[in-house]
Amino acid sequence: MKKTLCALIAAFTLFASIVPAQAAPMQDEEPSSTAIVFDVLFTRPLGIVATAVGTAVFIVGLPFTIPTRSVGMTADKLIADPIRFTFKRPVGDLDDFNSGY
Repeated sequence: MKKTLCALIAAFTLFASIVPAQAAPMQDEEPSSTAIVFDVLFTRPLGIVATAVGTAVFIVGLPFTIPTRSVGMTADKLIADPIRFTFKRPVGDLDDFNSGY
């Protein structure tokens, strides 16, 4: 029983160390058709909803952000980031959405 458990742990550790290296896509690869369909049908509409909700939260929070002089930072996080994610990111490119598209 101990040998089987040790073998399973060793196999899992080896598998876990190899998978991230293989799963990392190359920078020059084009996105798959599945990634494009997922992006167009689900991710972009959610980005539009996030932009609308972020705008509403920004407006509600203005009385609190004006005195603290954090209007610009709040607008950037709640409005500009979702806009960049939705409209400026290449279609199907879901890997680098935090890299400043």
